[in-house]
Amino acid sequence: MIKKWSILLLLLFFIFILAGCKGEEASNNVDAKADGDAVLYENKIFDISIAHNSDWKFKSETESDNLNVILSHGKSQAIISSVSSNRTFEDIKQELKAGTKNIEVISEENKTLSYKSKLKDAVRTDIFFVEHNKSINLIVIFMSPASAYEQAKPNMESLLNHINNL
Repeated sequence: MIKKWSILLLLLFFIFILAGCKGEEASNNVDAKADGDAVLYENKIFDISIAHNSDWKFKSETESDNLNVILSHGKSQAIISSVSSNRTFEDIKQELKAGTKNIEVISEENKTLSYKSKLKDAVRTDIFFVEHNKSINLIVIFMSPASAYEQAKPNMESLLNHINNL
């Protein structure tokens, strides 16, 4: 009986050590910095850096096969997602439109798609396709109340200009 408990405790100890090392590795690859620094967000694995500007605040990030970073500015949200460079923006636009119901497409151009919901408190969504490097491209999605779009537009342009390769 004692031998079983010893083996179980040893196994739990190794799992704890492995989980701790994995978390340390992740924190070495991703860096969300304070407002006073020159970089708002940086991820070495996905080769992305977002220079600090007074408009946007880092909210969260998830990382699996793709990167998803969420930033906020007032009532506006930005989601920066990585996609394989093999995927075209046309395919992505078709998926987005098929998966989103009750929308009105405002404009659809080569590297952008804009639409708003048909709800009472309409949300405007602007999607930008950004060629990033050989292996990934970025989809930058901005969401803001449709009534506040003109005020949010300069902040969106500012963020797009602050996304860089490492």
